[in-house]
Order: sequence, then structure tokens, then C-alpha cells
Amino acid sequence: MKKFFRNLRKTTSSDGDLSTTSRNRSNSSLSDHSTFQRPPLRNNYSWKERTNYHSNQIEQANIPNDYDYAMNLQRMYDQESDNPVLVKIVSSQVNEEEDRNIAIELQRQLNEDIYSHSPIPEDNIIPNRNYEDNVPIEEYDEDINSGEEILTTLGISPGEIYSQDLEGIIHEFNETLSLKFPGATRKNIEISSRNPYIMFTEFTDAIKQFKEIDFILRPKITFKNEPAIDASGVFNDTIRQILETFMSLENPEYGGDGHLFIGDSTKIISNTAPVDFMDELDVFGDILFLAIIHDSPFPTDLDIVIFKYCLDLKSNISLDDLKRINVQKYNMAKEILNLKRNLSLSTVVGFDEWAEEKEITPIQKQVYSRSKDNLKKLTKLICEDVLINTRINQLEAIKKKLNKFGFFDILKAKQVKIEQIKGYMYQEVMSPDDIIQKLVVNPNLSQKQKKVLNWLIAWLREQRKEELQEFCRLVTGFTHPRNEISVAFKSTFHQESRELQLTPKFATCFHEITLAETFSSKQELSAVMNSQVNKTIHDDRFTIA
Repeated sequence: MKKFFRNLRKTTSSDGDLSTTSRNRSNSSLSDHSTFQRPPLRNNYSWKERTNYHSNQIEQANIPNDYDYAMNLQRMYDQESDNPVLVKIVSSQVNEEEDRNIAIELQRQLNEDIYSHSPIPEDNIIPNRNYEDNVPIEEYDEDINSGEEILTTLGISPGEIYSQDLEGIIHEFNETLSLKFPGATRKNIEISSRNPYIMFTEFTDAIKQFKEIDFILRPKITFKNEPAIDASGVFNDTIRQILETFMSLENPEYGGDGHLFIGDSTKIISNTAPVDFMDELDVFGDILFLAIIHDSPFPTDLDIVIFKYCLDLKSNISLDDLKRINVQKYNMAKEILNLKRNLSLSTVVGFDEWAEEKEITPIQKQVYSRSKDNLKKLTKLICEDVLINTRINQLEAIKKKLNKFGFFDILKAKQVKIEQIKGYMYQEVMSPDDIIQKLVVNPNLSQKQKKVLNWLIAWLREQRKEELQEFCRLVTGFTHPRNEISVAFKSTFHQESRELQLTPKFATCFHEITLAETFSSKQELSAVMNSQVNKTIHDDRFTIA
């Protein structure tokens, strides 16, 4: 670059009349003389493309990075500006800020290249109504008046931008395991009946026989006396049903109210479950691991606190977490947080009972109420006690099974954030448009097919959240559209009854629904679709291939 400027100066000196030498330079002319060529930016570079691109440019330019290049350019501009003998500028022809703008533009492009990628594509993130913004206790305002909470909205600095999306990390983890353990085989799980109790018992019994290496490849699930089935769809739907059964398990042996998972709006493991005398938590952790690494439906009613514990993110536990699990303790903690300084904690409903259980002395109560900072610490202590400390053994049992092959160690090394886990695992359909926007059809539809498609869309717009989720489950195996939903049509029938002709086919593996083009009215299509999303029907509707 310095050589280029020396040549430029010689050329301008030999021209004689420096006052007529134009210093107007565009980005394109700069790139013509640069030691590297920057192609036009586009918005859909993959992370791998971006990484390779910058590696190549750094090697070609033989400079540390684009930032140094921009700074070198700015430095040379400053030197030229300070030397009136070498350079004369005609104000009518030259913008003095142009080179500075070029340097700034280079840095802006560098920032776009590095930071513009999002860990999860924005159009794939569906807001989860079960979760409010998790704001750590420390972020509540120091001066809280009139019992109101003031939350601080936390931003993400460039250093916190995720280097890779969670889905990519999981796929890379799975591929690495397959390469590292070439001897891993695909296990077959045969189930004798679709009866929920029999399915649960036979599936969990099979999982108990798995060695750790057996979890690397996705198991094949078959049902006795049934023809060949869409393997991916059966696996996803079976995993979904098994995990749903786990979340509702009830047995007096679990202690407490007899439920394995408890919670007011979402579920967390009961703190009375006797870990040393039962294997349910081990099997639950095993199946949850299968669901995560093999891209299967995840139980969205399982509270995300479990991941905060597994990823050592206790500091991120907030009042919102407590509110989802225990509203009574949430109200107590919230009142403490908003308490005036030096007021008695005994005025807070439920605190004396909790303090007695934790053997907190009257002197300690005075210490806790001495300052707003102490009240914040006490609030955080209550959150951690209720959500983590009282069920540490149960959480640790699940974490041990989920951390196969150092899975959580890899997530922590990749600096995976709770927001990524929410966006990837806790997606739910919230409105008809969430589905309609993901519908994909053949561009050459007949008039009959277009009419049926419009009737389907009209039917979707009339459904509640529960029916929309069931529709997605039938088509994708998940309670949300996932990626795209293909709508196909059948026009030929082989001596089928009218009822069979109109029954839609769901190909879960391909995320496809096939509809008959022979519906006579919107009402007829609505009646058929209503029967499909009615959960009271025996749950055996996924694809027979």
C-alpha cells in the first residue's frame, strides 16, 4: 500500500500542475489498487463462508485484519494532509472527508461480515408466551418506590454475539460422535402396542438396556403387526408421547403430591423424588438426550431452569423463573425486593415460615433488611433455594444423563446462551399465520386445487392454539411448523370409499400433508380436518409409507 502511494506521488509531481490533480476516490477505485479484492456483500453468507473469506483476505493482504488496513489508510491520509508540498487539494473538486469515510466504510463492512449473522434466523423464532424476559435480580433498580419494579433492558455487546447457532452446534456434535465411534450401531426398539401405558413401559425398558454408545445413532422404532412406517415420523411422535407421559407421571412413591414434575405454569422436577430409590430420572435424562441431539420434539412445558443449572447459569435465575414454578414464593420474594429499608421482614406474608425452615435468626433478619442491596441478595437467595438448592440431587441426576460425551461442556465452550435454547427448543405455534406463512405448494395448481388450498387456509384461521399445535404435530412431529410444510394433492383413487378419499395423508418425515382435490365445500374439508386434530381419537395417525 505504501508503495502504491509513493508511485501516486511521483505521478502527481511529474504532472506539474498539482492543483488540477483530482483526489476523488470511490470505493471501487480503491479496491482496484488494493492488495485484496472485496466482493459485494450479500446477506446470506453462511458462517463457514464468512470465516473462509476473512482467512483468505488476511493471507492475501499480509496484514493482521481489515481494521488495521483501515487504520493504515487513515494514517497515510493524515500524513498527506500534513504535507502541503506533496499534495494540493482543490476544495471545489475534493471532499476532505472522503478518505476518512472510506476507512470508516471498510470498518463497517468488516463489522457486518463478522457480526451480522444471527444464532437463530429471526423468522424461525416464535415468541413463547410461557416465558417473560429473564432479568437477573441484580438488574432491579436500586431505588424502588411505591412497590413498583423497575427492570433494566440488557443489550448484547459484539463480544457476546454467538459464534454459531445452536442447531449447528448440535449437528456438529452428533457428526463428531459418529466419526469418533464408527462402531456405533442403530438400535431397534420394537413395541407391541400403541396403548400409551404399554408404549411407555416397553420403550423405557429398552432404553434402560442401552449402553452410552447406543445413543449416538437414532434408534429405529417399529410396532408389531404394522407395515413399514415413516421412520423419522414414528421416532419423533413416540419420543413426544413418552416425554409427555413423563411430565404427567404420578405415583405416591415420588413423595409430596405424588407428581414427578411440579409447577404452576411450567414443570420442574419434584424436590421429593427419591433419586436413590428410583430410576425414572435416569431414563428421563436419557430420552431427553435422544430428543435433543436427534432433532426430536422437546417437552416445552419442562421449565428452562434445568438448562440454567446444567450450563452453570445460576446467576441468570430471575423472579420470572420463580413465578412460573411457585407463585406463592414469587409474591413473597417480590414483596421483599420492594420493601423499604429497615422495615421488618416479618411484615412480608410467608417470610417468617420460610425463615424458620431455613433457621434464619432475628439478628439475621435485621441484617437482611438493612439495605436495598441486602434485600436484593435475599430475593436471589429465595429464588435459588426454591428452584435449585431444594432439588439439587434431582437436577444433578438429570444433568448427568444429559451430559453424555461432554455435551454441556461443549455448549459452555461455545458460549451458548439461554436465549438460544429458548429459541431452538421451546418453539410453539401461536397463531394461524405462523403456519400459513410456512405452507409451500406446487406453483402449477389447478383451479380445484387452489380452491381446496384456500379452504385449508380458511380452516386454519378458525383454529385455536391447541388445534394448530396438533395439526403441526401431525405434519412435522413438532408442535410448531419447524421449517416448511408442503401441501400436495391427490387426484386419482383406486376404488376407495368417499371417506377414505378425503382423509389426508401426513408424511412427517417430509413435513407434508396430502389433500384430496375432490372436496365439495369448505364445510366438508373443515369436518374432515376437525376429526384429524381431535385428540380424543386414538393417537395412531402418523404416516404409513
